[in-house]
Amino acid sequence: MEWIETTIREYCPLSYGKGLPQTKRIYGIYPVYGSNGIVGYHKEPNVTSHGIIIGRKGSVGAIHLSEIPFWAIDTAFYITKESLSELKFTYFLLKTLDLNNMNSDSAVPGLNRDNAHSIKIKIPKLQKDREKIGEYLSTFDQKIELNTQTNQTLEQIAQAIFKHWFIDFAPVHAKANALASGASPEQAELATMASLSGKTLAEITALQHTAPEAYHQLQQTAQAFPSEFVESEMGLVPKGWEYRIAEDLFDIGIGKTPPRKESKWFSTYEKNNIEWISIKDMGNSGIYISNSSEYLTPEAISRFNIRKIPEDSVLLSFKLTIGRISITTKETTTNEAIAHFKTGKSSLTTEFLYCYLKDFDFDNLGNTSSIATAVNSRTIKNMYILYPSEEIQMWFVKKVKNIFKKIKSNTLENEYLTKSRDELLPRLLSGEIEL
Repeated sequence: MEWIETTIREYCPLSYGKGLPQTKRIYGIYPVYGSNGIVGYHKEPNVTSHGIIIGRKGSVGAIHLSEIPFWAIDTAFYITKESLSELKFTYFLLKTLDLNNMNSDSAVPGLNRDNAHSIKIKIPKLQKDREKIGEYLSTFDQKIELNTQTNQTLEQIAQAIFKHWFIDFAPVHAKANALASGASPEQAELATMASLSGKTLAEITALQHTAPEAYHQLQQTAQAFPSEFVESEMGLVPKGWEYRIAEDLFDIGIGKTPPRKESKWFSTYEKNNIEWISIKDMGNSGIYISNSSEYLTPEAISRFNIRKIPEDSVLLSFKLTIGRISITTKETTTNEAIAHFKTGKSSLTTEFLYCYLKDFDFDNLGNTSSIATAVNSRTIKNMYILYPSEEIQMWFVKKVKNIFKKIKSNTLENEYLTKSRDELLPRLLSGEIEL
């Protein structure tokens, strides 16, 4: 493969986006890109092909790829190529250039086009070779995206089950309403089974013969739900269930930040260090968080007595940005804006707590007009958590355990794919290795 030297100006010149105030946008199918990604949608594009969007103002050097026509606003540049495969090569090439460090305006961060155009680059001489590299690297992103979409669907399924059981109390209502209308206990049980499964009574009866094991499990689950409600501090609750204080159910701790002025405690490298998760990291993850943008040295952990958080703990952001939830995939640490819940103090599981916190109304936690300043560690520890009967907890875990297991597996695969891609990227784009 022959390589040549050129410049950004010669190979992929940057074009200016065009202003499109939100008041002038008419909702449509075309994404509107600003410097930090999609900011809305419009009925028509100003770039009628696929393209690359680069942050010009604000999020300087942020790079986005659109495989459909789009509108680039005036805080962004854009690049087009006739071949989508070559555009993908260009996208990955730009990722290696550190454009985010080319800020030319200290007051309002900005990327100067002339400076960007002057950057020297090395590319394969033949378009087909550029396309081959672009397609190869994009397979990593395609698999990552597929896993991400799968995880989002699986999480929606788990949350829907949780809401049905523990927010709407639908199976309890089904049983109670059936009994109130004069149904026999057996008929009430069938009504509960219908609520749990979404099946008709005829389908449930058929299930007894076509899938007796599934029928028996559904029946046992239905039997475990109570048939009436009682009053509690938090309103009506199924009989035998209760709301309890969070710190009675979980080992709760708060993260810590070493002195920021002393850089020796921090690192951007994982080797020999330990993850140090921020709220921003949580925002960039799905259910499971598998990496962080910064790490703490072992010396920092020891010197400042920073608590290590075990795998499968639940993280909750409670300062500034309230209510981000993640589950750890390895031993980790966090800053002081994040609380962690370690299971084992009660029968409640990681899966249950994650779903509960995702549906929690954090607006009701604070006692002042500003929720961001009202919530503190004591508030978190005194949160009320629903505590169903242990039998119901068991059936819920049986229902969602494999869902969470698959989500975790996909998350860890994405971490591996991302690292593999990022390690290959500079070697492929420098000609060190060839496809």
